[in-house]
Amino acid sequence: MRLTTRIAFALLFVPLIASAQYKDLDTAMSSLAKGFGTGDTQAIISGVADGDRVMLQFPGLSAQDGYFGRDQAAYLLDGVFNKVHPGAFEQTSARKNSAEAQYNITASWTIQNGGKAEARDLYITLRNKNDRWSVVSVRSSK
Repeated sequence: MRLTTRIAFALLFVPLIASAQYKDLDTAMSSLAKGFGTGDTQAIISGVADGDRVMLQFPGLSAQDGYFGRDQAAYLLDGVFNKVHPGAFEQTSARKNSAEAQYNITASWTIQNGGKAEARDLYITLRNKNDRWSVVSVRSSK
């Protein structure tokens, strides 16, 4: 096989950085609902571009909070979802901030924590960059 054919073939298996962001707000909302509603880490992480850092804060659910790269964020979310079992995610409000190219979402998140149902508020910020939306921060109440 010629070198250019090999390179082209290899590139088919390399994920694109741009694909690591949500293509629109509807996709972002459905992915976040799936992620936080069922504990699907990849649905959430798909909105974090390689090289970006996302602020994560889950008081009482994770000993760590702060800014994390994509892989670290996946690891932290897996730890949270292994500790609690997500039951529901429902958007309660959303506000677009055009001046900052951001979208702020507040959602009600129901989890099973220690065998007991618990409701928390989630505060999620998305940023628009090059017509794609990426997760900037996710904070939980309590």
